[in-house]
Amino acid sequence: MSDSVIKCEGVYKIFGENAEKMLEEANGKVDAKTFQDNGCIVGVNNASFEVSKGEMLVVMGLSGSGKSTLLRCISRLTDATGGKIFIEGQDLLQLNNKELIDLRRNKMGMVFQSFALLPHKTVVENIAFPLQIKGINTEDSISKAMDMVKLVGLDGRENYFPRELSGGQQQRVALARALAPKPEMILLDEPFTSLDAQMARVLRDEVVSLLRETQTTAIIVTHDQEEALSVCDIVSVLENGNVIQSATPQEIYLNPISQSVANSVGDPNILKGFSVEGRVETSLGSFTSAYEGALDVSIRPECIEINLDSMGPYTVKECTFYGHDQVISFQNNKGEIFRSRSLPSVIYEPGDKICIEVSEVTTFPSNK
Repeated sequence: MSDSVIKCEGVYKIFGENAEKMLEEANGKVDAKTFQDNGCIVGVNNASFEVSKGEMLVVMGLSGSGKSTLLRCISRLTDATGGKIFIEGQDLLQLNNKELIDLRRNKMGMVFQSFALLPHKTVVENIAFPLQIKGINTEDSISKAMDMVKLVGLDGRENYFPRELSGGQQQRVALARALAPKPEMILLDEPFTSLDAQMARVLRDEVVSLLRETQTTAIIVTHDQEEALSVCDIVSVLENGNVIQSATPQEIYLNPISQSVANSVGDPNILKGFSVEGRVETSLGSFTSAYEGALDVSIRPECIEINLDSMGPYTVKECTFYGHDQVISFQNNKGEIFRSRSLPSVIYEPGDKICIEVSEVTTFPSNK
């Protein structure tokens, strides 16, 4: 654990006048509804994880799950109500204002959804500003800022003011400004969300390459599943402010610990079933299970292979073509609808009869 750069231990952020008192009385057992009934809103609930030097951790979750609030706690733009946050072994909550300013100025870069560009400064001046604060002279800071202008694809707009830029362009300036001082760690809140798909992909690859090359430790908040799985070393899934699973992208995708995690990374078919002696019966067949009793069975669309069969028990309802693959919606004789994902080597039409073969399922004890 000596190489841990950022570490959260049982972090809570609760909004409301009686937040600290209620947290103390709860003794670590925070129920969001109880707190809400008493005028408090739970933003982050006992979140724990750590990020080692050079690692990229992605925080995922539904809107309102506490992702941005957690990031603001780690930057101490918002003070946590409880728990501990360590930055390179230092207790963040114990730093005085001068130490906190030094941390943000010399070690930590941040990009938040508001961008916070200086309206009276041009693109290149905004990017050069944190370099000048660190004592770099104007000529050198402008030169370094121009390198970042090129990295984020704003050549020719370096003398524009923020008001003359689109939202996506402003986001690129904010990203360039955070990266320019080459911070040891960086916190990114939805850093590519305002960009068009192609620009987001290109810039994401450039930024990730730069962070890898400089061994910069990063925490990235995103709702984009492809982005989350492709750029990071660790994914932490938040639900109601709590980290419910933290693991590699492969582990999160292939071995989610709950239906909530499965839903957060992909769009699985969720079936109800009942397991007896290690076998669970579902609408798509019988499968083995480590659990007994009522279960939720998760089957990812790519794990369902379909084939044309004039006597098949399923009927194609819709086929959506994406170029690199296709999603086929089909139904059984009860009208239940399921999805399969496959290469577009065979084009299916509504009404086609098919049979299926399921290669892999994940089962969880049912919540209902």
